[in-house]
Amino acid sequence: MPARDEELAMWWTQAPDGQLVVDEGGYVLAANDTLADWLDTPASNLRDTLASELFTSSARLIYLGLVGFRLAHQGSADEAHLELRLPHGRTLAVLCSAKRIAHGGGWMVLISMMPIARKHRLERELLEARQVNARQLDEKSRLIAELESLRATLEGRSQELELLNQRLDRQATTDHLTGLPNRRYFEEQLTSLLSQLANQDAASAFTLALLDIDYFKSVNDTHGHGAGDRVLVTLAELIRQTLRGGDVAARIGGEEFVLMMLNTPIDAARVGVERLRLTVECHAWQKTPITLSIGLAAYRSGDTAESLLQRADRALYRAKARGRNRLEHM
Repeated sequence: MPARDEELAMWWTQAPDGQLVVDEGGYVLAANDTLADWLDTPASNLRDTLASELFTSSARLIYLGLVGFRLAHQGSADEAHLELRLPHGRTLAVLCSAKRIAHGGGWMVLISMMPIARKHRLERELLEARQVNARQLDEKSRLIAELESLRATLEGRSQELELLNQRLDRQATTDHLTGLPNRRYFEEQLTSLLSQLANQDAASAFTLALLDIDYFKSVNDTHGHGAGDRVLVTLAELIRQTLRGGDVAARIGGEEFVLMMLNTPIDAARVGVERLRLTVECHAWQKTPITLSIGLAAYRSGDTAESLLQRADRALYRAKARGRNRLEHM
């Protein structure tokens, strides 16, 4: 504990902000080196000085009035704008925060002062960082700006920062056009699921489906990329409508989607995916009919993500080779 106390005392003495300890009568009990350097005097010279005398005459009224009132009625005062009297007629604008604490049957006041110029510099640095992130991260810039605006280093709003980080994570794992999870999310979920299944004594039924829009390139070439985007958005909505609880759908490529059907053997998966294929085929598409080729692969004990996806891809290739608008399984 003595070593710990010495470390804390050293931190307080060398803190970047000015620090004061004041007794009930308003006299300085202790000051740190930072404040003493500002005032160009040894810290020991400040002891037994009236703390109010450290401020300019106008700031003294705020210190004795506003800060004193808040300390008396609320026990603390935050960010009062004051001016310290420096040597040679100079002044230093500071943000002053104070807190009253019990001490030896009475109380004392801890006062912390941050130069307003330093606060502005930190705010400028945060603003510059926000602008850099805005240029680099495009659609994430708004979220980064919100993160920066919280002034984490100044205000410590850790809960709000955590919420914004979660939103960034969702942004990073979502396909911006369709709103479905993207390839990164799918790969993370597939890796996690295979790891769980590898640690089980008995393999669980699990089927993977790769879906590819037939002749999608011709849709873009004939009707434009805007029409192609509308097809992707509509297909994503049709997929959502067929999902069961626990299933995962994702867009993993231009016109390629994937379904992870948990606790679903291959026969049951065929029924559900065939229903989706027919729904897509019968949908009232605006520009041109849209169909799907689908490849299914059932999980086998010892499967890796690569082996499972290879079988599903071979099944998809076979569906295309056999005329498209159909499903095949491996």
